[in-house]
Amino acid sequence: MPRKKIVQDIVPSERRTIRNIPIKEQRSEPSAEPVFVKRPVKKNKGGGKYFLSFIIVSICVAVIGIALSFSYSKAVVTITPKVSDFDIDGTFTAKKDAQNGDLGYEVVSVSDEIKQDVAATKGSLVETKAKGAVILYNNFSVTAQTLVAGTRLSDSRGLIYRTSKTVSIPGKKSTTPGNIEVPIVADMAGEEYNSGLSELKGDFKIVAYKGTSKYDTLYARLKTDIAGGFSGNKMTVDPAVLESATKTLKDSLQARIISKLQSIVPKDYILYDGAYTIEYTESEPVMKRENSAEINIGAVSYAAIFKSDSLIKYIAGKEIKKFPSDTYTIDGDEALQFKISNGKDFKAAKGTPLIFTLKGPISITGAFPEEKLKDELKGIRLKDSNIVFEKYASISNANALITPFWMRAFPNSPDKIIIEYKTPKN
Repeated sequence: MPRKKIVQDIVPSERRTIRNIPIKEQRSEPSAEPVFVKRPVKKNKGGGKYFLSFIIVSICVAVIGIALSFSYSKAVVTITPKVSDFDIDGTFTAKKDAQNGDLGYEVVSVSDEIKQDVAATKGSLVETKAKGAVILYNNFSVTAQTLVAGTRLSDSRGLIYRTSKTVSIPGKKSTTPGNIEVPIVADMAGEEYNSGLSELKGDFKIVAYKGTSKYDTLYARLKTDIAGGFSGNKMTVDPAVLESATKTLKDSLQARIISKLQSIVPKDYILYDGAYTIEYTESEPVMKRENSAEINIGAVSYAAIFKSDSLIKYIAGKEIKKFPSDTYTIDGDEALQFKISNGKDFKAAKGTPLIFTLKGPISITGAFPEEKLKDELKGIRLKDSNIVFEKYASISNANALITPFWMRAFPNSPDKIIIEYKTPKN
């Protein structure tokens, strides 16, 4: 019977292979024979590493995608505002500084002048004295002081004027001087005696009191312009030439006056065409050269202006009530046809009542504070936005589009919420 082989009976070959390499171990005592250690064969784990890397990369991409979604998300909100279109056709009355629900108007005023040389021939010598008015003051005594007509007054330039009538200046009361108005006339003819309120500086002194205590305590101050002084030859201008030149100057002056009026109308006020009066003054032609004269046309204008919001509330009260207070804009109010009904009696300078007609279409559009709406929308869910929109009575309809499409809430920054408007269909 053959003998069984066991492990101890197998003697390894002396031939060395790559898997049977002797490794010497350091021992405290040298071994008589080398000891061979068999290395374990490593299994291939590369597939597991690739799978793990794939999972990590996928998670990173997802996180970055979500972050970018929040970073680049935006919302476009399309608003259809409430609009009311209607026609105005009626007669209304406005009063200056009106109260108790009446329609009011305010007054603005401008002035201007224009000059032009025309052909002329020298006529007769003309001399006129400048005239005006001053207020006499009595800071000298509690007793009234009398000044007779013809009393000489000297202005700061040394020019002499005379009082035109006898007056009694009331006495002073405590520290308040007594005062009275008196007309004056220049002592001599000539343009140099003309003077405006804004031009003359200093008080008028009473010449007769110079060197006495009354000189500084009895004095006068200009009340009106001093005008009309002239000395020279009156120029003769052909009537047809004068008429034509005057008309041309008035037309040009009217355009300038209207432009000036429009430039001073405050914001949110309306100046309708025809809601003003223009008064012209014509001076006598003045010699400029031997064969020409200067004609001068002056004008002053007073205009009635309306505050737009107050006017619309008055003439379209029922339509305005459809909108919350101060949450609307008005279109067409400046283009309404305006006509004064009491043109002969109306004087803006005197503040008389103004009766007028207005006719034409007008439109009122709802408005709202955009920044406030954006602040209320930021960060909320899309399905909850109707709760916000319903707070604004001036909004007729609203819808929102949020990108990327999978985002279901508004961005957290108001800067990423865009408001667009849609015109309502008629």
